[in-house]
Amino acid sequence: MGSKWTMSYLREIWHKHKPDFLFLSETKQEYDFVHRFQLHSGFDNLVTVEPNGRSGGLALFYNNEYQVNILYSSNRMIDVEAVALGKKVFLTFVYGDPVQQMREQVWERLTRYGIARSEPWFIIGDLNEITGNHEKDGGALRSADSFVSFNDMIRNSGLLEFPARGNKMSWQGRRGKRKGAFTVRCRLD
Repeated sequence: MGSKWTMSYLREIWHKHKPDFLFLSETKQEYDFVHRFQLHSGFDNLVTVEPNGRSGGLALFYNNEYQVNILYSSNRMIDVEAVALGKKVFLTFVYGDPVQQMREQVWERLTRYGIARSEPWFIIGDLNEITGNHEKDGGALRSADSFVSFNDMIRNSGLLEFPARGNKMSWQGRRGKRKGAFTVRCRLD
């Protein structure tokens, strides 16, 4: 979030779309920096989770138009109950753990939410996971077992994926050494 290009892009999104909610993960910024963006963008409210050193950090901006109750926040998610058009909805803004072995804790919490909720519930964010090798281009294939807990969470919570347009691969990175480096693309959001 500290990059001038990122800030310019965020301002452009805000001016073009005027979203009522904006969630940022991996802000890598302390509250004061994120709060300055809130003041310039016109959002009424801000909830943050501080980064750990120079990694992580979450920010949720939203307007007073919605009655919002923060139910839970951690370095991996901000869970809220909101009233929109007179109806109660749940929104869980997620930054999935970058360490594959730690993601199961996130999936377990989301499963508990999904089982307990009957009102509309939206999960939004960077889950840092894929449902299978079909959502990955490049690099070594993962074992089928590595997708089980994520897919169980999706199934047990009754989640449905919104259709997407455009490039479905939301993340891209380079792997390997300089001369033998290759690109890996995944659908993580």
